[in-house]
Amino acid sequence: MKKLLLQTSAFVAAGLLAHGAYAQTASTDQPIQMKLGGQYYTGAAAMISQDDQPGDAAYKRQPVGFQDYFLIRFLGSTTFSNGITAGVFTRLNAFSAPNAAASTTNGFQSSNNTTIKDSYIYLRNAQSWGEVRIGDFSDVRRDDAVGTNAGVTGDQNTGANSAAIYFSNSPVFNLTTLNLDSRGTKIAYYSPVIAGFHFAASYTPDKAGGHTNGPGNIGDNNGLTDNQTNGLTPSLLNNATAYNYWSLSTGWAGTVGPAKVAWTAGYSTASRKGACSNKVALGNDALSNDCVLTPTNNADPQIYNSGVQVNYGPYELGFDYELSQAFPNGLMGTGAGVATAFNAVGVPISFSTLKTNEMVNKNLDLNLSYTIGAIRMGVEWSRGEYEGLTGDANVKRAVTNDVIQVGATYSVGPGVNLTGMIQQTLYDAGGAYVPNGANFTSGTGGVAANNNVFAKNFDSTALIMETSFRW
Repeated sequence: MKKLLLQTSAFVAAGLLAHGAYAQTASTDQPIQMKLGGQYYTGAAAMISQDDQPGDAAYKRQPVGFQDYFLIRFLGSTTFSNGITAGVFTRLNAFSAPNAAASTTNGFQSSNNTTIKDSYIYLRNAQSWGEVRIGDFSDVRRDDAVGTNAGVTGDQNTGANSAAIYFSNSPVFNLTTLNLDSRGTKIAYYSPVIAGFHFAASYTPDKAGGHTNGPGNIGDNNGLTDNQTNGLTPSLLNNATAYNYWSLSTGWAGTVGPAKVAWTAGYSTASRKGACSNKVALGNDALSNDCVLTPTNNADPQIYNSGVQVNYGPYELGFDYELSQAFPNGLMGTGAGVATAFNAVGVPISFSTLKTNEMVNKNLDLNLSYTIGAIRMGVEWSRGEYEGLTGDANVKRAVTNDVIQVGATYSVGPGVNLTGMIQQTLYDAGGAYVPNGANFTSGTGGVAANNNVFAKNFDSTALIMETSFRW
């Protein structure tokens, strides 16, 4: 009987193996196929007019400059017979554009260099349950935003609202799609489209994510932000500014009469931890005054965004607006605030609790284009308002930065464009607050020791030529 059972089991196993081999051979499913894509942008600008006196952001800057932006995409996907699409995406950037605001004192500005910007995998069934994505990429509010791709070039990488190819010499640059979590490792969900509507959500535990591993990292307490190394999850005891980033977005796309319309709205926030004066050793407790979440220092950052894109024949209109608050409702201070009571002779005797600015940024981009044949003519207006930027944390004064572009793009052929435009930049300091002194007395090299480039008005006019290659 035992021998018979063994023989029967062998026959069954052989049958199963044969069936499995047959199923695998008969399947039409294919593995992920990779392909290469990318784009290259370059531009040249001549500042035909700009404020470049001692203390200005453009002081001792050349009137002519070049920039480039090289992007390579490694992407692949396959759709199985069950309707599920599996894919992978990696983007490598290499460019020399500014990636931060100018230095307060000398107007210097740091630049980006070669880096992996996005890297993620996804599973998708657009008709039934949508898409799940995990990896390093922008949050869904930023990823979903529309309204920034009209104007002269039809591409945010080269417009007035760009952090890639951008010439201005203004102390700040405008951008309506701020990346709050720095593309930290996250999980995201995108719903299927139902009657034109969609919904998306993403969550990031820590902005540094898992891609910061490398020599020199010690636990998760190395550097200014949490690092996820050696199996440790992000620490709540070091000097990162925030954690638990999450984002929501929604939108609608469809036709209204002869026009195609797309609209999106999004929200991002995070939990801000209190300031830690020193990094905390692994396994140790923070000092009593470290990382304390109180009304004084626990102001969670928030970003709101909404945009619309309208295509009507040869016309394209875009509008995008974003409001970011670094410290909603401000931070509590220790000095005297606004006077609330006075004695008989008018001397203040009672004050409200002092609060700093909320550090509110308001950015908008309005763009319009008209295309006829291979020529696209357009205009774009980008405006930024930055509260408290001039240096006085307790005066709700906002500087404004307006950038206006007018020009045209010629399509040489598929994927190859040439652009020419004229650009006007108008920066208004909104009060010209001068810290630590009453004036900008020239110091070594002509720049005052108490200089503040944000606190001085700035204007410039530029002639710009750009080209883009896509493949």
